[in-house]
Amino acid sequence: MNINRNSWSARKAVSAFIATASAMLLLTGCDPEAPPCNDAEVTRSMLQMVTQAHDDNLKGVSYKTSDLATITLDAPEVTAYDDKLKTRSCKVTYTVQAPKDRPAQMARYVAAMESPLLNIMGNIAGLSAAFGGPDPRKDLAQQQADVAAFQLWNQGPLTADPVRKSVNYRIQKEEGGKDYVVRTNVDVNGSIQYLRIAAQTDLMLKREAQQGKAQAAQQAETDRLSASGTWRKAVVIQDFATGHNDPYHCSKHQLYCMRARDAQGGIGTEAYYELDERKVDERGANALLAAQRGGHAVCLTGIQKTVNPNIFKVQGYSTQRNDKGEALDCPPGAAPGGPATVAASSAAQAEEAKLQKAADLIAAGNPNRGADTLAPAAAKQSGPENLMSVVTRYEMCGEEAMCLYTAKGNTVRMNAFGLSDGDRFLLAHAVKSQQPVCLRQLERVEGREFTAESVGSSC
Repeated sequence: MNINRNSWSARKAVSAFIATASAMLLLTGCDPEAPPCNDAEVTRSMLQMVTQAHDDNLKGVSYKTSDLATITLDAPEVTAYDDKLKTRSCKVTYTVQAPKDRPAQMARYVAAMESPLLNIMGNIAGLSAAFGGPDPRKDLAQQQADVAAFQLWNQGPLTADPVRKSVNYRIQKEEGGKDYVVRTNVDVNGSIQYLRIAAQTDLMLKREAQQGKAQAAQQAETDRLSASGTWRKAVVIQDFATGHNDPYHCSKHQLYCMRARDAQGGIGTEAYYELDERKVDERGANALLAAQRGGHAVCLTGIQKTVNPNIFKVQGYSTQRNDKGEALDCPPGAAPGGPATVAASSAAQAEEAKLQKAADLIAAGNPNRGADTLAPAAAKQSGPENLMSVVTRYEMCGEEAMCLYTAKGNTVRMNAFGLSDGDRFLLAHAVKSQQPVCLRQLERVEGREFTAESVGSSC
């Protein structure tokens, strides 16, 4: 037996998305009488042609009918017989059924396609087309059209019931020959949309499985890093909000809270972080605020998870940055050397040791370090100078000004945002140890009021 199929074509009507496929089966070596409608060769070939008609219309998806559903034929029946022409007309119902657990997932996919939010997201994603990129709205429109066409044809939502359709075929003698041919015209409207929905559902489930696997791996890594006690990463502070429903949660529990996104790789992208507010002094608060305003990276140390998956506890922080503006000594992951219990990174500790050494050298070379070398009469009127002075305290004295108060009662005003984290660290150490610092480019304004450009450990 040979099968000779002419070109099958799919045509779509705008309203009903009708798709048809024509086929012809050639039977050779048959008896003078036309084969019956339920002939084994005829029904087997009819099943092949119905399946092929659906395969030919599964455009835009890398699936075959057999990957998505099972097609079966009911018992064929005779609708007409012409003894003179030896022509037998037949009718059979074919059934398309997705696997048992799939219709519920297909219904979930249909609900997603009907969500108004999906159209909003599609329009947002469509902005890429304006810049020469692919336009995902085309695929979305096709998927939504399939859903609408199926429900219109089905006269209701998709259920667990299979798709049932009838198809007519005719067995007749080949013109000018002794063989018989079977001709059919398979209308796949309704059943083809059912299969396309099944294909898109399968893709949806595969994406969800991949996302679930990635989330499980991410959670496992979060658990590992949290348990290490040395988890650190660089973040960019978005604002100082809380992740709790109570907007006063942080103040009630003496917490310093922030919402931040990862600056470089690591676990998660955006989360809330909570730090004991006693670990954030005035200098630290100003430095964190300046980092948030400038979009600079901050290193969080000793990060640990909480019962809320999007809120983390933090043991310490550092605002130290390198010349590129990156958080200093803050690679993502767990730092070696055991649990971290300090409130600063190793870089900040190294800076502390360096400043202490510099202060010791200054003290050794200046036995009168307790005396304020800055006095109103000593400052030259001709221009700025670099002078050593003991600073007793400092504070913000305006939106952008930092005021330093010296041991002799002078006030030195500086640009707060011009101070680096190292400058602030130096001032904090100098006030605590009463070591003199160098006030650079110092210039009198009036009386005991001065301005300075920067500070240093020595002049």
